[in-house]
Amino acid sequence: MAGRNSKPTQLIKLEGNKDRRTKAELEHREKAEKALYTGTTFREDPVTKEDPVAHKEFLRLRKLYKKIEFVDGLDQATINRYCQLKSQEHMLHDLYVGIKEHMETMPNIQKKMTMYDELKEVLSKQNQVRDKLLKLEDRLFLNPVARMRSIPKQPEEKKEKSPMANFLERKKNGS
Repeated sequence: MAGRNSKPTQLIKLEGNKDRRTKAELEHREKAEKALYTGTTFREDPVTKEDPVAHKEFLRLRKLYKKIEFVDGLDQATINRYCQLKSQEHMLHDLYVGIKEHMETMPNIQKKMTMYDELKEVLSKQNQVRDKLLKLEDRLFLNPVARMRSIPKQPEEKKEKSPMANFLERKKNGS
């Protein structure tokens, strides 16, 4: 069973530190999070702006992300891709409704089956592409959750040398 995704320190503090993280852990996580910020804002791609459905979704997300430090210019490609996928989803829904209405008027069952098979193939290929994109975004830390997973949960502890290592070091130095 996989663990839960890490939460940003802002959210941990807002929730009252329910998991009882130490000050050192919170400071370490906060420093690591700040190192991931570029200080730039994400922008709308021309392709997203040209598409009315994608543009509307982008405006909605920009409004939601306005007060969240965690989303910045690094997320531009992911956000625009998400908006374009929302538009494709909308288009596919309209296509589904149109095909369903058209199929109901067709008397020939063979033509209905052919139309259904074509639609099923397109949907299958689109889902394959979406899966590949999501995996690639995770590997390249192109989304906030993937970046949060990259932050160690605990600050790095200084390891004490073993008694044997101390002995060998003293012997090496001539003590």
